[in-house]
Amino acid sequence: MMDLRAALPLLALAALPGCILPIPVPEGTPGAFEIVLDEGDTCGARGLQDYVGQDASVVRGTTFQSAVPIRVVAQGATSSDGTNPQRVTFVTDASGQVVTVGCG
Repeated sequence: MMDLRAALPLLALAALPGCILPIPVPEGTPGAFEIVLDEGDTCGARGLQDYVGQDASVVRGTTFQSAVPIRVVAQGATSSDGTNPQRVTFVTDASGQVVTVGCG
């Protein structure tokens, strides 16, 4: 008979699926998020609008399969790296929630 104490870690693992954060995976790994460029969308931001309202840590924890550069910036922050229409920019509010996703 299995000792109940030995089963407790397995029960705890069974309760975790709703608490797991995305884990970064190497580029080219099946299941990593691919950015798709459409006509008139220079960086693929249209396909990333589901990130609006999510915490910036979700963006940072996602592997994007694309040569498109990505940055996360705070709303109103100045940036020394200029504007790049081929770059995806996730803008966050003071609480770290993504408020917009665009090219730039």
